[in-house]
Amino acid sequence: MFYKFIITILSFFTADLSAQIIGTVLNRSDGNPIVAANVVADLNGASTDSLGKFSIDVPLGTKLKISHIGFKPSTQKAEKIMSILLDPYLIETDEIIVLSGLNDESLQRLSSSVTVIALDEIKRSSGQHFQTLIDQIPNLTWAGGTSRPRYFQIRGIGERSHYFGEGAPNFSVGFILDDIDLSGIGMLGHLFDLQQIEVFKGPQSSVFGANAIAGVISLRSVDPQKQFENKHSFSIGNDDHFQFSNSFNFSFNERLSFRFSGIYNYRDGFRENIFKKVDDSNKKEEGFYRMKIGFKPTKNIDLVSTLIYANIPNGYDIWSPDNNTNYETYSDGDGEDSQKTIGGSARLNISFSKTVKFTSITSATETDLVHAYDGDWANDAYWYEQHGFDPIVEGWSYSFYDENKKNRKNFTQELRLSKDKFIFGMFYKKMNEKDRANGYLFGGLATDAISNYDFEALSSYLQFDRDILSKLKLSTNFRIEKNTIQYNGTSNGLNDYWELEELPRVNRVTDDFMLGYRTSIIFNRNNSTSFTTSIARGYKSGGVNQQPYLNELSQPYGPEALITAEVGVKHQTHNFRSNIICFYGLRKDQQVSISSQQVEGDPNSFIYYTSNAGSGTITGIEWENRLKILPSIVFDLSIGYLDTWVNTFNYFIADGIKRTGGNRQAAMSPKINGSINLTYYGPLGFSTSLNTSYKDTYYYSDSHDEKSRSYSLANLSISKTIGNSSEITLWTRNVFDKRYTTRGFYFALIPPDYPEQLWESYADPRQIGLTYNYGL
Repeated sequence: MFYKFIITILSFFTADLSAQIIGTVLNRSDGNPIVAANVVADLNGASTDSLGKFSIDVPLGTKLKISHIGFKPSTQKAEKIMSILLDPYLIETDEIIVLSGLNDESLQRLSSSVTVIALDEIKRSSGQHFQTLIDQIPNLTWAGGTSRPRYFQIRGIGERSHYFGEGAPNFSVGFILDDIDLSGIGMLGHLFDLQQIEVFKGPQSSVFGANAIAGVISLRSVDPQKQFENKHSFSIGNDDHFQFSNSFNFSFNERLSFRFSGIYNYRDGFRENIFKKVDDSNKKEEGFYRMKIGFKPTKNIDLVSTLIYANIPNGYDIWSPDNNTNYETYSDGDGEDSQKTIGGSARLNISFSKTVKFTSITSATETDLVHAYDGDWANDAYWYEQHGFDPIVEGWSYSFYDENKKNRKNFTQELRLSKDKFIFGMFYKKMNEKDRANGYLFGGLATDAISNYDFEALSSYLQFDRDILSKLKLSTNFRIEKNTIQYNGTSNGLNDYWELEELPRVNRVTDDFMLGYRTSIIFNRNNSTSFTTSIARGYKSGGVNQQPYLNELSQPYGPEALITAEVGVKHQTHNFRSNIICFYGLRKDQQVSISSQQVEGDPNSFIYYTSNAGSGTITGIEWENRLKILPSIVFDLSIGYLDTWVNTFNYFIADGIKRTGGNRQAAMSPKINGSINLTYYGPLGFSTSLNTSYKDTYYYSDSHDEKSRSYSLANLSISKTIGNSSEITLWTRNVFDKRYTTRGFYFALIPPDYPEQLWESYADPRQIGLTYNYGL
């Protein structure tokens, strides 16, 4: 049945479905196609696709009105084949094109909730990493516990960690860099030479697949250009901060161009290790390099290839057994949170005709990750002096260390064929992840373990748009996916005689069939205002629990689904842009991940277990605005409101004690978050940008009821252009040196009584720096 379906779809593209009138809408100034231009005749209407093409069924000679934001409207008589040129006019608010979907679409005409951070906003932030922008995006959060954000939550859904034993490498929030899937390993969020950041919120599985039940973060770098370009950026700051970045663009001829960018970033990490007497145990040392090649052998063929290499040997030393806010640590083990990635992608576009386009997207990566830390956060001298724990008297040292090494190989291939407003595609993914862990694993059952995940997915998808009326558009896409997970796990532990023995092996194969869809209706009231409504279903793959003594029924867990309804309004004029989205979501077969301490006095004796034990709801609003108060003053406001609920579920801790979770808000789900940004462009090349953000309280975990504290932050930058090619910027982040937390655990650590209490890690204090940019 599946193959008949494929043949039927392919045959569609060979059929003669041409409308009476076929045309192309182009920008008169540069000859480029205009996407999403409106072509209207009385009650009949159409809009142009990513190639600027349209078709409309009207009699010859009918008056057609062609319009698009940023261009002067035009009225022309219908001809069999038309080529229409629109004249651009200068407006103060540029139209934003979303690049990461199945086709390029205007943000104004898009039904999804998407936050777009364009090149000018990236530059204005003076940020060096995506981490500095997260608080400006409504209903996007991240969990600490790593040297850079890896684990994101959108609308309260997303992982908070991926320690050994936490199951398959499936993630609720996708992280994509230049068509390269880096979900769960997204430390490569450096902002230098980025063109645009797009954050899709709500279920996106029908477009992006299994790693998108909550949404997707997509980063797009600048493509190779025809003109020569050479840019440099140099930064210094407190905490021994140093960064040097460079990009170089060169065109060999009209068909072949090349772009290279590289960045090296260093800082000590704002921690002082009292025991080791060093201040760089939590260092950030990051090297990231990218090469892009653009090749256009004919006007109908376009190929962009990307190669990346990252070497990030970051330290990790953020926890302290006295919860101090002075950024002092006492660990005697070397913490590490490192990543090495090499990979690439190739995007090929072929236009066979005015209405038929083929796209191929290929990517491959290999990543080595190490996450290691001192499990007791201190040393023998500290435990003796502060809490009277004498290893000589006790007969053992209160010292624990945990290390997890991952190797992930990932390959994806996507083939996409479009005709007019109909898109059909197929997607294949093959991933292998090997984990090696040493420490106190599976609640103390194992001392070392090896896991091997083989993940394979095959899916097909459809998208079609239909103009119901001249101003009313229906858009539908759906995706069918089959994936297979094969898990093999081995582990060793100590028996009663302290002899090493092999624990039971875990070998499981799971197969899941999943469906994702999205149907939306867009009403374009005029060129300035549109109304949208949609319903979408997203999915997340199941997996296998790695604990060797779980019964066979408890080892696998199934897929999770999220069904969300949204309504929204988007409005844009010459100096004002506003988007508001209201949503309601229902979580089904929710994957609940629980961690619990199994042995009193052992801070590493956590056991992780995932099951489809939960269900819940999400409700909220996302509101984003930009207002040009004066030609020299820009005001930005973004607000997110989120109300989540997790129904009651049960889980077990040490000695078979049952605990109840849920019946409250989801973890990492602040009710309110938002930001305000004010930018002033002054005379003589001066500009100033002030940003303030706020985040409400939230639960740290589903395993306990401890909460963070609300906080607000302020960031400030002052820039001065020097001539036509240079700029110097003085910037400060966390201006008022606030102490706020990024992660919290609740367990027993302090001997001899081992009371359970909350442990928190703190974000960095105030940062001050100076950046010099120079470009040719």
